[in-house]
Amino acid sequence: MRPELRPYLLLTLITVLFDQLTKILITTTFLPGETKQALGDFFRFTFVYNSGGVFGITFGSYWLYIILSMGAIIVVVVYFLKSSRQPKFIRICLALVVGGALGNMVDRILYRQVIDFIDVDIFDIVIPPFSFLSLNFSGFELYRWYAFNIADAAITVSLIGIIIFLIFNKPEKIVSVDSDQETL
Repeated sequence: MRPELRPYLLLTLITVLFDQLTKILITTTFLPGETKQALGDFFRFTFVYNSGGVFGITFGSYWLYIILSMGAIIVVVVYFLKSSRQPKFIRICLALVVGGALGNMVDRILYRQVIDFIDVDIFDIVIPPFSFLSLNFSGFELYRWYAFNIADAAITVSLIGIIIFLIFNKPEKIVSVDSDQETL
């Protein structure tokens, strides 16, 4: 392994380890569905199993989620390995995405679902039912954010970081001309 890749591999492994340790802590101290307040009603720990995908949406079988997870990990790792000229920030974010994806994939392999436990209150979102262009929408209500875990947080924060970085950096700053030098 190339020495310059070691810190990123370590970050990926720390992400997986921290994610799995927090999930072990939750599964050994909570019953499924149990909630404990941490910061009043705003921030709670609620142990739930998510057999679906993002936001609990179910759009396929167990094997589909495993295949999609493996595919995403392979794509990000291949991009990471071919993007040695990307800034350190981007490479750190990619390492966190892989760590998060691996953390959730471990859950799917061990439990056939993902363990979620971070429960945060948000402002109420209420969209009443309506029709538009002869399409009927049943409406939408959300009073708390969907439960998530450390792996989900690593993926989400990293992807938001990458998007913000790309928006505020000129293309010539994103990839340096000199391959031996990384630019932030």
